[in-house]
Amino acid sequence: HTSQKFAEAWSRHVSDKARSRRRVGSNSLALVLCKCFLGEILLTGFYAFLRTLSVAVAPLLLFAFVWYSNQEERDVRVGLALVGCLLLTKLVESLSQRHWFFDSRRTGMRIRSALMAVIFRKQLRLSSQGRNNHSTGEIVNYIAVDAYRLGDAISWLHMGWSSPLQLVFAVATLFWALKLGALPGLVPLVIFGFLNVPFAKMLQGYQAKFMVAQDERLRSTSEILNSMKIIKLQSWEDKFRHMIESFRDREFKWLRETQMKKAYGAVMYWMSPTVVSAVMYTATAIMGSAPLNASTLFTVLATLRVMAEPVRFLPEILTMMIQYKVSL
Repeated sequence: HTSQKFAEAWSRHVSDKARSRRRVGSNSLALVLCKCFLGEILLTGFYAFLRTLSVAVAPLLLFAFVWYSNQEERDVRVGLALVGCLLLTKLVESLSQRHWFFDSRRTGMRIRSALMAVIFRKQLRLSSQGRNNHSTGEIVNYIAVDAYRLGDAISWLHMGWSSPLQLVFAVATLFWALKLGALPGLVPLVIFGFLNVPFAKMLQGYQAKFMVAQDERLRSTSEILNSMKIIKLQSWEDKFRHMIESFRDREFKWLRETQMKKAYGAVMYWMSPTVVSAVMYTATAIMGSAPLNASTLFTVLATLRVMAEPVRFLPEILTMMIQYKVSL
C-alpha cells in the first residue's frame, strides 16, 4: 500500500516537473515523502509539542508545591488542584512521548517499506547502461543502509525543532525565577554552545567520510560474495580478504575519530549544568535580584535538568540530519 502510494506521488511529481520544464532536483525525494506521509508527520509533531510543553511546565509545578508547603494557612482546594495538575501533566507527558515514539517508528517503517519496494521495482527495469552505473552491491547498499536510515528520520526530525523549543521554555523559566540573575548564567551556556560548533563541524566531516568508507566496504563485500565462485576457482581469497580489511581499517579510522569527538561533547554536556547553576546562583546572590529560598533553588535545579536534554542532543541531532541528507 505505501509503495503504491509513493509511486503515484512520485509519478505526479515528475509529470509536474516535466510540464513546468524543470529538472527533478536532489530534494525531490524528501518532498514527495513529506507529501505522502504529511498527516502522520503532523500528528507525531503534535505529540512532540505536547511532550515538550509538559516537560517545560514541570519546574513551575515544583515551584508551586514548595510555595504551597510554606504557606501558614493552606487551602485544601489549592493543594488538590496542584496534585491534579501534576497528575495531568505527567499523564500528558507519558502518553505523548509514547505515542510520539510509536508513531515515529510506524511512519518510519512505512517510509522504509515504500523505498525498498520502489528500489526493487526500479532494479527490474534497469537498462544495461543502468546496470553498469549501479552495481548489485550498490543497490543492496541503498536498501540495507540508506532506506533503513531514512526509516529512523521522523523521530529525529521532530527532536530537531522540539529541543530548541524546550531550551527556549527553560531559559524563560530561569528569567522568571531569577530575574536578571539568570543573565550571567547564560554566558557559560553560550560559551559551551560555541565550543560545540567546531566539534560539530569536525564531526560532520568525519561522519561523511565514515559513511563513504562504509558504503565502499559494503558495496565491495556484496560484489565479492556474488562472485565467490570465480574467486574460489582462481584462489584469490587472500587478495580480496586483504582488500576488505583495508576498507574496514579506513572505515574504523573515521569511526574512531567520530566517537572521540562525541566523547568531548559528552564531557561538555556533563560539565555545563554545574557551571551554569554556580554562575547563576552567584550572580543572583550578588545582585539580589531574587530570594535564594527553597522554591527558587529547586525550580532552577529542575529547569537546568530540563535544559540538559536538548543541550546534550543538539550536536547528535545535527549529526543525524547530516546522515539523512547523505542517504537522501
